[in-house]
Amino acid sequence: MLRVYHSNRLDVLEALMEFIVERERLDDPFEPEMILVQSTGMAQWLQMTLAQKFSIAANIDFPLPASFIWDMFVRVLPDIPKESAFNKQSMSWKLMTLLPQLLDGDDFALLRHYLTDDTDKRKLFQLSSRAADLFDQYLVYRPDWLTQWEAGRLVEGLGESQAWQAPLWKALVEYTAELGQPRWHRANLYQRFIQTLENASECPQGLPSRVFICGISALPPVYLQALQALGKHIDIHLLFTNPCRYYWGDIKDPAWLAKLMARQRRHSFEERHLPLFRDNQKAEGLFNSDGEQDVGNPMLASWGKLGRDYIYLLSELENSQELDAFVDITPDNLLHNIQSDILELESHAVAGVTLEEYSRSDNKRRLDLNDTSVTFHVCHSPQREVEILHDRLLAMLEADPTLTPRDIIVMVADIDSYSPFIQSVFGSAPAERYLPYAISDRRARQSHPVLQAFISLLSLPDSRFVSEDVLALLDVPVLAARFNIDEEGLRYLRLWVNESGIRWGIDDDNVRELELPPTGQHTWQFGLTRMLLGYAMESAQGEWQSVLPYDESSGLIAELVGHLASLLMQLNLWRRGLAQERPLEEWLPVCREMLNDFFLPDADTEAAMTLIEQQWQAIITEGLGAEYGDAIPLSLLRDELAQRLDQERISQRFLAGPVNICTLMPMRSIPFKVVCLLGMNDGVYPRQLAPLGFDLMSQKPMRGDRSRRDDDRYLFLEALISAQQTLYISYIGRSIQDNSERFPSVLVQELMDYIGQSHYLPGDELLTCDQSETRVKAHITRLHTRMPFDAQNYLPGEQQSYAREWLPAASLSGKAHTDFVQPLPFEMPETLTLETLQRFWAHPVRAFFQMRLRVNFRSEESEIPDTEPFTLEGLTRYQLNQQLLNTLVEENDAERLFRRFRAAGTLPYGPFGEILWDTQRQEMQSLAERIIACRQPCQSMEIDLNCNGVQITGWLPQVQEDGLLRWRPSLISIAQGVQLWLEHLVYCASGGTGESRLFLRKDGEWRFPPLDAEQALLYLSQLIEGYREGMSSPLLVLPESGGAWIKTCYDAANDAMLDDDATLQKARSKFLQAYEGNMIVRGEGDDIWYQRLWRQLDADTLETIVLQSQRYLLPIFRFNQS
Repeated sequence: MLRVYHSNRLDVLEALMEFIVERERLDDPFEPEMILVQSTGMAQWLQMTLAQKFSIAANIDFPLPASFIWDMFVRVLPDIPKESAFNKQSMSWKLMTLLPQLLDGDDFALLRHYLTDDTDKRKLFQLSSRAADLFDQYLVYRPDWLTQWEAGRLVEGLGESQAWQAPLWKALVEYTAELGQPRWHRANLYQRFIQTLENASECPQGLPSRVFICGISALPPVYLQALQALGKHIDIHLLFTNPCRYYWGDIKDPAWLAKLMARQRRHSFEERHLPLFRDNQKAEGLFNSDGEQDVGNPMLASWGKLGRDYIYLLSELENSQELDAFVDITPDNLLHNIQSDILELESHAVAGVTLEEYSRSDNKRRLDLNDTSVTFHVCHSPQREVEILHDRLLAMLEADPTLTPRDIIVMVADIDSYSPFIQSVFGSAPAERYLPYAISDRRARQSHPVLQAFISLLSLPDSRFVSEDVLALLDVPVLAARFNIDEEGLRYLRLWVNESGIRWGIDDDNVRELELPPTGQHTWQFGLTRMLLGYAMESAQGEWQSVLPYDESSGLIAELVGHLASLLMQLNLWRRGLAQERPLEEWLPVCREMLNDFFLPDADTEAAMTLIEQQWQAIITEGLGAEYGDAIPLSLLRDELAQRLDQERISQRFLAGPVNICTLMPMRSIPFKVVCLLGMNDGVYPRQLAPLGFDLMSQKPMRGDRSRRDDDRYLFLEALISAQQTLYISYIGRSIQDNSERFPSVLVQELMDYIGQSHYLPGDELLTCDQSETRVKAHITRLHTRMPFDAQNYLPGEQQSYAREWLPAASLSGKAHTDFVQPLPFEMPETLTLETLQRFWAHPVRAFFQMRLRVNFRSEESEIPDTEPFTLEGLTRYQLNQQLLNTLVEENDAERLFRRFRAAGTLPYGPFGEILWDTQRQEMQSLAERIIACRQPCQSMEIDLNCNGVQITGWLPQVQEDGLLRWRPSLISIAQGVQLWLEHLVYCASGGTGESRLFLRKDGEWRFPPLDAEQALLYLSQLIEGYREGMSSPLLVLPESGGAWIKTCYDAANDAMLDDDATLQKARSKFLQAYEGNMIVRGEGDDIWYQRLWRQLDADTLETIVLQSQRYLLPIFRFNQS
């Protein structure tokens, strides 16, 4: 007997199942209970609840509907295989064989055009997979089509795509028979199965005694017919979570009815005589006696198409018994009002009321001001959504001592994108507000880096072996462990790879395979050769076979080079081995061999590696089962494996006890006290999945058809029904950049509209319905702040935050940023080295952070370039010019230096490098000639002088008889002038009588005249005082920006600073030019050290910079004689 149980509570249906199991025990104690479910989450919940009832839950099978139906075919019908020869994967491989044979036919012209230029069979594989998926849908929802196609007949009314799909299906059936496989498939077994059961006078052997169907929102029509036939011999208990106690299989979506009404009005206006409907008798049910339409409950009509069709199909079943077990819902709060309206098929919205009724709001329901059973939360970003959710959950748990984390479920529209934010917020919460949580349904590839690493290894034949990509493999611990490389070793290797010039390509052969000219440089072979040479000899000994040794890879840590070489050898071997096409049977052992060669599994990764091997074997076995014999490239198997690993989701922790965080997926209608929906944004949910252009089902839809959009709508309805106390919905309703408004999901908007149209707030009785609706929506919507440290988050009230770590920042909200910088006590040392002073005045603000606070904002690890150099920029060009200039000044062999740079891979390859070298040499030669003309024998001068009680010690290098001579291969800058000025003051204060000169590119020069010792000590004391101030708080001396101001205002002829309006305006303009920079020149304000002190330059900061820069930089402009 087929019995259909209807209830609006899943827990009630489960209790009915418990009652039946306990009351009607099976005759055979070893026979398993058969419970059909649609997801593992539902199976886990049923196991837990049954275990609570019976103290144990064992010997229970939880098959999926499709596998159960096929199992019944096997038990009832003779000669039916355990697995169908027409499963989706098998059909895909068979179509790979068939399609090329059929493309010459006229009906396949469109496919023939698509499959042109398909040398790697990628298009063929994708098309075969899509067609197989479509046929799999037809087997369930259009079996009559396939039966006609198999008989050589076309179906009337279908589109052009039928012209090739029909012969393709027939060819598929015939090819399956040629392979010696049964021609049986679901489409030609349904009627045979049903007929056999109807004709059987006794129950066929092997059928289960009874079957429960629990938590399944909808079944295909043919499944219901098969279950109905089974019900004549065994007990079928179909437990259906029905949101409405009345029959609602024919209600219509309000949007559809609105279109229909507009069509009717247009029809009347145009006075057409043709009928509005093709079937006027059927259309009469859409209108009442007054020509009006009643939709029942608009949410049920809009979101419930999936259930509505299912209700209709259930009502069409014959010889079935229906039992109602609905639970009345007391409309005592907003959530229960909505659920009660759905249950009773009622609508309290004011749509369609008279003008008199519309002018007042007391015909709607009164909403308690303290009612928080349904709330909507408007956030600025996913991070803030999760932070706000965490705070609100803490508030709920504090307000209700009976509420526990396991009573809460959080469903996210896109769990993969939200997982990092959830782990960041929930995982980092301190112990006093830590909420235990479990994330389910994440893609396996996101949870296990081993999976992504293996897919990357399968891409070796197409890889350029970019340095960052190879090093990324070593970020996977089990791969690095296989080659004896630990975390510290990886840091060394990253530095060595960068400095040895490795950019991409295993070797020159790899470069040639990519149809590019080999250079002998910047490959992994080139870099390894440099590292290994560095172990045997020093770079000072010169190059060996045009390769310069790399000095850092020597000593005890040199064994790292060997480990890296082992990895690269394996990568190269597999690159060559995977490049050739192979038959499927030869691809079978590849997975296990690669796992053994590249990974050293541990307890955390064993399951992931097992999953890889299982899926790989499944793909190959399916192809072999379909007897696909052609050789295929690895790329097809790799893409299929990646797709399957993407579809594999980690759900084993669902219902484990803590807060359950999962995705919105079917059969998550398990009742929870608190249901939270995150990421309900417009365009994200309901999810959009465009049907295939040749999907004939979408062209001719029928009742019971499934669509992703309808499924998502019904999931939203199920989530609403499953909430027992609280429904919490959040979405990104504001832009985090400019606070502009963004819209929620259309489902959220519909729910908000219904609440507004059916409720009013106390005191709003005399407002119009629209006015009260606006106030209700504002009342149930919470607009949250953009940042967690906003002061509003800590005001007493419903939205108060529990995040104590942000309280200090919130308490300072609105105050000037200067309050952040507090002077630190600093005791001037008795002795100060010249090197310390030089380091400080090179960048006073950076020196405060590094020398006083001991912090560094620059990462030691920089990203390695992924291309070989075609020109030299920045530091690399400066270092080359520095060595070249010194070589020319010392009149050494510049050609030898050129060979060293070329052997190290520093220069661009070939003529590019030669042109760059010649250009730099000409410029450096001009600078070197200026330097050589002034050079004299030099020596180092020991510094040991007292300046205002501070002893300055150190050495001044390269002191000539006529003073200091310095040179740098860079353009003139004020920062360089400051360094020369400091050295000049120390030199003169120590008894020096010469001048100091600094020669720079483009005829740039700084030159300071001799100063007497007393005068030099006076200016030196100023710089020492600047050091003292700068060690207490940041000294805002910006040499380029502040220097640009001084240079504009300083009148050298009169030794005065001009302060007229025109000069000050020009000085401000020059300051901002230097501070902000342009498209070519980087501004000084982009410096990360200054940005840590202020984000936006305000007037007070600018004034401070000008005053302090003028105080310390003015002397270098006063005394500069260049």
